[in-house]
Amino acid sequence: MARLLNLSAEDSLIAGRLIRNFSWVFSSQAVSGLISIGTLAIMAQSLGPAGLGLFAIFQAYVRIVDRLLRLEPWQAVIKYGVEALSDNDNDRFMRLLKASVYVNLAGSTLAAGVAALAAQVTAGMMGWPQDSSAYLALFSLALLFNLKPTAVAVLRIFDRFDVLAKVDVGIALMRLVLSAGIWAMGYGLWGFVLVAVIEGLANSLLPFVFSLRYVRERGYGTFMQLPIKGIRSENPGILRFLWNSNFNVIIRQTVQRLDVILLSVLVDEKFVGYFHIARRVADSALKLGRPLNQAIFPELARKWSSGEERGFHKLVNGVLLAIAGLCLTVLIPAAFLMPSLLSFVFGAGFDGAASMVNVQLLAVILLLATMVLNPAMLSMGRDRELLWVTLLGSVVFLACFVPLVRVLGPVGAAAAHVLFNGTLVAGALFVLYWSRRQRDVRRTS
Repeated sequence: MARLLNLSAEDSLIAGRLIRNFSWVFSSQAVSGLISIGTLAIMAQSLGPAGLGLFAIFQAYVRIVDRLLRLEPWQAVIKYGVEALSDNDNDRFMRLLKASVYVNLAGSTLAAGVAALAAQVTAGMMGWPQDSSAYLALFSLALLFNLKPTAVAVLRIFDRFDVLAKVDVGIALMRLVLSAGIWAMGYGLWGFVLVAVIEGLANSLLPFVFSLRYVRERGYGTFMQLPIKGIRSENPGILRFLWNSNFNVIIRQTVQRLDVILLSVLVDEKFVGYFHIARRVADSALKLGRPLNQAIFPELARKWSSGEERGFHKLVNGVLLAIAGLCLTVLIPAAFLMPSLLSFVFGAGFDGAASMVNVQLLAVILLLATMVLNPAMLSMGRDRELLWVTLLGSVVFLACFVPLVRVLGPVGAAAAHVLFNGTLVAGALFVLYWSRRQRDVRRTS
């Protein structure tokens, strides 16, 4: 096979590792995606469009606060951790892990506290139902003790994608079972918010517990006892990288999650419920491509740090082509069946969400491309350019959201995501290939 594809021994090794990691993550994302659709169907049947819309509003509020106040250091840990391990500098790697744990705990505590304290003021300002502040305060507990980013970095560096896969599926199954129990007992919105809190805490802690085992197996069990003094000098540019990589995600995800909040002001909760269905179905489709992104980032970081620019770009182009093929074979056919699928899974009251779902799927196709281009730019050290591209996309999204909703109705919210993701793809491709062209010019001059 390696000869047929003209792969070197090293490329064959990388391809095998990518396929193995991809298969684990893909299978877990596919299974957990199906389970999540089942959970969403239970919620839809229990709460109806308006109740589901309120749940979406509460969830969006908590996630926005979390995203604004919590930094995720996993990208920095992968980038600098790979370099430290390549140099056989174990102490440097362990200090990175300890600093990551501190960043996780500080950010999650701050986010949970602010979300709970601001709940009543926010609910009153937005004109949400009277008891919304209590729901928001309870939902905020899900933000505590979020150590998953450190666990993600550790397990991906050590190629233990199987552990993350099994944990994700287990948590999805737990939420499905709990949601079915809440539906059977008729606890309504309060019950589903409590289930979301339990899921959030499990998702925050369980991966970290499992990652500690593999840290100890490799002799890093005492990393919390090491001082973190000198981490900046050992990892030049780490604070800039941490900030830029997170600020890029903060802007992108916050702007995208504002859609539910803005829509709640412009339309009834029923249409917010429709849009929540569209976003969740699109997110499930997104899980088909997310494994590629998760598996490829460590490989891109390794190739770029070793100076293999040609192999780096070959890998990026190959994954983009794979994503295009995946979208053509899976997402586009599903769009034609969407009205009947929604009616069958969620009930006749949700068939009106079909147009929103189809437009949101188009946005997902574009977002899948950015999920490969973003780690490519970060591996190249182009975090500043990535930040500017995200800012441009955010301006386009915010400027167009309200006009599109007023002209197109609730479907305009999904159309705004198409513009946002399209801007990100165009900007990232421009920076990526412009940078390559500039290096080629410098070599020939």
